[in-house]
Amino acid sequence: MEFSDLLFLLIMICPLSAVITVYIAHMYGRRFWPWLLFGFCVPLVSTFVAIGLGIREARRREANGETND
Repeated sequence: MEFSDLLFLLIMICPLSAVITVYIAHMYGRRFWPWLLFGFCVPLVSTFVAIGLGIREARRREANGETND
């Protein structure tokens, strides 16, 4: 793979991963900027971290009897 191909791939994946990560984090009340930076710096992994935190938050709310209303 040439350098230009790798660069193009990173240019496409980093912003997409950051946007998805921010969206997931925002759904669970997390702050925008730290998650955006995390999504850019650690693409793809950040998305799974945000999903994991979301699942943990949902389980905590369920255990406490809280609702999303």
